[in-house]
Amino acid sequence: MKIAILGGGPIGLTYAALLRQNGHQVVIYSQSANANATPLTIEGAVEFSGQFDYAADLDGATAGADILLCTRRAVGVQNLIDNLAPLVQINQTLIFSADLSLSAHYAAMVLGTLGKQNAIVSWSTTVATAQRRGPTHIVSGTLRDRIDYAVANPTGPDGSGMLLEALFGARFHRLTSVLAVALSNLNPPIHLANALANLTRIEKGEDWDNYAGITPAVGRMIEALDKERITLAGQFGLKVRDVFEHYLQTFPNLAPGSVSEMAARVSAKGPGTPGPKLINTRYLTEDIPFGLVPLVRLGELAGVAMPLHDAGIKFASAYTGQDFASQNTMLPELLAHCSLEKLTAL
Repeated sequence: MKIAILGGGPIGLTYAALLRQNGHQVVIYSQSANANATPLTIEGAVEFSGQFDYAADLDGATAGADILLCTRRAVGVQNLIDNLAPLVQINQTLIFSADLSLSAHYAAMVLGTLGKQNAIVSWSTTVATAQRRGPTHIVSGTLRDRIDYAVANPTGPDGSGMLLEALFGARFHRLTSVLAVALSNLNPPIHLANALANLTRIEKGEDWDNYAGITPAVGRMIEALDKERITLAGQFGLKVRDVFEHYLQTFPNLAPGSVSEMAARVSAKGPGTPGPKLINTRYLTEDIPFGLVPLVRLGELAGVAMPLHDAGIKFASAYTGQDFASQNTMLPELLAHCSLEKLTAL
């Protein structure tokens, strides 16, 4: 198959390596000034050395592709969807890795206004973790054993499981609701708790290990945030995995325990995952407006209080001097056109 990867960051490039190894044709589209076809090295859970094909524009990337795989950072997803929708052809499948800020819902809405009903696959998280260590060097930390997914606008017999397995192997678990997938992304609350507790380290640019930073106090906050998310999902009649399942499914052969205990075991196994060194880390600038704000808004719609999520957003805004609650323009546009019934029906 031909796969257009829309986003040339570490995750997108790691996916390109995996797809190439699985015999697929890959083309990458990136708006980054650093995007080019120079030789690249990926090491860790995924090993690769070579070059990829890049498309000069979005039109060139999507032409003839079977799969449109979105790995764009959340801040650029609305712009990507708005520009992509007129180019989408019949029988092309869209995949969002991962679903932040109800991006699959937004894509379905925009495509629907154009009379298009393409299948949209929404993932709860990424297949791999990856960090850039240099312009041509990426380290892939792990390949996740399980990815929850759902399909909006399914067309014909459901072959999504076989399709995803052909792309990335047998690691996908089907959920019946796209909203359940949106409520299954654990990265935003985990990153919030860890970033705020280690904010002075981040601001000073210190070297620190991400998982070692999840001390018992941080772990308790993560678990408390998780209870709010689970309660919210239950209000919609949805059962989603909890943070304990998230750790056990992300890290093969990890012994169960509290969040801090499991994080310490991940850290001890090495190699360490560096914590962020800049206060404008995506842990805050991406995961808060596009991960946590949507949960609070859904809580308001469903009548579920999310006090820790709401307080975390406000604390982070005060610490950084930003108004994270107002930075997501995709969410209000979606909620203005989609009722609660439509959100839960997709």
